[in-house]
Amino acid sequence: MLRTFLAFGFCLACVTVSAEPPDSSSWGSVYVGGGAFGIADAPLFRSEMNTLAPGSTILNRELGQHRFSNETFEIGSGAVEFALSIHPFKRPNAPGPELRVGLCYAGTMNRSATLQRTIREPYDTLTSSQTGEQFLVDSVFRDRIWLDHSAERMGVSASLIWRTRGRWSLYGGVGFAGGPLLNARTEVRWTVSNTVEPHRDTADEEPYFGFNGEDGTDEVLEAYRNGNGWWFATNLPIGLDFQVARRGLFFSRLHLFNEVRPQMVVQGTRESGTSSSFGAQSVFGLRLRL
Repeated sequence: MLRTFLAFGFCLACVTVSAEPPDSSSWGSVYVGGGAFGIADAPLFRSEMNTLAPGSTILNRELGQHRFSNETFEIGSGAVEFALSIHPFKRPNAPGPELRVGLCYAGTMNRSATLQRTIREPYDTLTSSQTGEQFLVDSVFRDRIWLDHSAERMGVSASLIWRTRGRWSLYGGVGFAGGPLLNARTEVRWTVSNTVEPHRDTADEEPYFGFNGEDGTDEVLEAYRNGNGWWFATNLPIGLDFQVARRGLFFSRLHLFNEVRPQMVVQGTRESGTSSSFGAQSVFGLRLRL
């Protein structure tokens, strides 16, 4: 889907660049940019695992001794945007704020969690041939389940921005974006391993030495399609703009821009409900004045 979106945007940009400037003085610019869409996605809770993977044979068994853990961290995924702007409030010698509207691919939503059980039993005693020191080793059995849920954000974006004048210019404003969460899927991976490791008196104790004998690992993978969802973001675009050249029909209209958007994102799916989080989006690209 991302490749299709990029191909469509590239064709749109090429047609726009090769066309003659529109007659209306209210037209603004064409934007083509890419960067990163970063937010702290909501944690995945234990109660959601069976909902996201209905009928899973891996999860449909006794897991009372397994320890549940999840992580909440800032995730930055690739983002692409194509936009067109106008000056709806233009007056003589005063362009007014710029209204920018476009299509965007806002990266992926990612949530994960694990269930793990570890059983340690005394296995053997090793004696050093040089010092005679004895080391205890354990037989360690690990049963680990890892669940990952992801979906892609597609949508539209709109922002109202004000900018200073000059070859180097600053701008800022307020923006919105939103659309569907598509290609939602969940993967459940189950691994079972038997190893021989140094004995530990406590679970947090470091090994006595670097010995780890792998006896065998088995893995099972399940994949599930989930229902589509939705997302909505409010942001504050803040950017720096540079005019490539002062002269020339084409290059005098071509600008480079670098933009940062602090944002709040609300998103929801049928299986997980609604969640909100904060983050930032960064965009770097080209702007062609019309």
